[in-house]
Amino acid sequence: MKRFVQVLAVSLLGLLAGAQAASAAKPGGTLRLGIEGNVDHMDGTVALGIPAKFYRDTMGAGLLGLDENYKVIGELAHKWEVSEEGRVITFHLHKGAKFHDGTDMDAEAVKWNIDLLTGRLDPAWLKETKKKNPKARLGSSYTAYLMQIKKVEVVDKHTVRFHQSDVGKGMTLAALAGYWNRPVWVSPKAYDKDIQAFRRNPVYGGPFRLVEYKPNQHVIMERFKDYFLKDRPYLDRIEVYVMPDATQRMNALKAGEIDMILNVPKGIVKTLQQTEGVSVEAGKTATTFVATINSQRPVWKDVRVRRAISCYAINRKQIVDTALRGLTIPWNSLSAPGSVDAIDLTAACPYDPARAKQLLAEAGYGPSKPFKFEMVINNTDPTFVEISQLLKSMYAQVGAEMSIKVVDRAAWVNLLVRRKVLDMTLQDTLPVLDINSTSQIWHTPSPINYLGMNDKKLDKWLEEWRSTLDEKKQIALSHQMQRYMVEMGYYPAFAGSPFFQAVRSYVKGNKNLNKLFFDMRDVWLDK
Repeated sequence: MKRFVQVLAVSLLGLLAGAQAASAAKPGGTLRLGIEGNVDHMDGTVALGIPAKFYRDTMGAGLLGLDENYKVIGELAHKWEVSEEGRVITFHLHKGAKFHDGTDMDAEAVKWNIDLLTGRLDPAWLKETKKKNPKARLGSSYTAYLMQIKKVEVVDKHTVRFHQSDVGKGMTLAALAGYWNRPVWVSPKAYDKDIQAFRRNPVYGGPFRLVEYKPNQHVIMERFKDYFLKDRPYLDRIEVYVMPDATQRMNALKAGEIDMILNVPKGIVKTLQQTEGVSVEAGKTATTFVATINSQRPVWKDVRVRRAISCYAINRKQIVDTALRGLTIPWNSLSAPGSVDAIDLTAACPYDPARAKQLLAEAGYGPSKPFKFEMVINNTDPTFVEISQLLKSMYAQVGAEMSIKVVDRAAWVNLLVRRKVLDMTLQDTLPVLDINSTSQIWHTPSPINYLGMNDKKLDKWLEEWRSTLDEKKQIALSHQMQRYMVEMGYYPAFAGSPFFQAVRSYVKGNKNLNKLFFDMRDVWLDK
């Protein structure tokens, strides 16, 4: 006996936007968008960061997506069936789907992509690389959430079946639909031979295709006429301009030089809200603001130090009321206020400088030996500077000395994710659909585990979470893990972080899914 889950993606697109709104949409036009950062290349299978995710979601197509309530909907798959025990999922694909090079995006292509991402298949360029470096690997950011897929069966041209292990079967649909690393498919023909050519000119199968990519300047995409949903997208063209400075993006929008800001820093939200002809939009808050620490760094080895600095020394309400302009709420959990498994643990960490001082003293720190560490922040959001200064002052009150260093975004990603050498930073980039969706940054075996919790209890509970289809059990396990993280001082969250986007009033149909899924298919221009 099987549990059937059917989603008609074509119908849902219209229903979600509203039938009346869909019928009123005007096809055509160019959307000009300001974005905060550059990407080193366009290979979305390994690229990190908001700009990279925006490009791969906009140019790519995956099996599944999310609606505005964070429910799983179909994309390339228009329906699917899950076996009763959850180990087998059968996906039925839209017919006639193509990659941007005209090759078929069918069941064979899906199998090729999954085998690529799970390491069962090496593209030709990687085979050549391994002749010189046998340890070379793809290093995809998708891999951690797909390893439970042990076999991909091509049933026919438009039907593909995943066979899974028990450990991991509970995360597959969510991972395919709305995790930060939601996989989109690459053209096997284009990806196999020349990776450098693909990084400059990627070949996906989504609603827009790349026309021009000039690093640190702009990215131009055009409507893909052979996209499998024939009445989407509405726009003819999207022009993305790299504008690292937040004030530059704001002034360009106010002047009508661009139509949309992808990511609006908290410090300029109210200014834009008061600007005639501009609308500021925020979806359900699925991101936390956190003073990220790497618990493997020597300064954080003592749990008393972590508890002092991550819990009692932070005045969360003050940060929200000042630097965050009252736009959110104090928060002290890994899952965000809008996540499916949200739990508010703010009361577990009241602002208590005396308690923080006591814990630092117990760990051997005091006036003659102050606790010292460095915070490194990136320069894309002036709010980071304000928050870092507030934290510096709060930590000084408990006898801790925090220095602050500002770097560009590329250097920051390298220090945080690749080298894992930061004591502390500020981060609100990673959306949380559920606790598992961020486990790549704290699960011990993960290659990008930059939080360094390395805790056997958490690893065990996470394995239990991944092994069940029972949503209530998953939520209970999630809450258990989040309470434990607070007790151990692993994750110094201090606020929810709504993801704000700003558009000119004539931009319609934009869905703000808080970075979980950038869906530009329904956007249109009422002018």
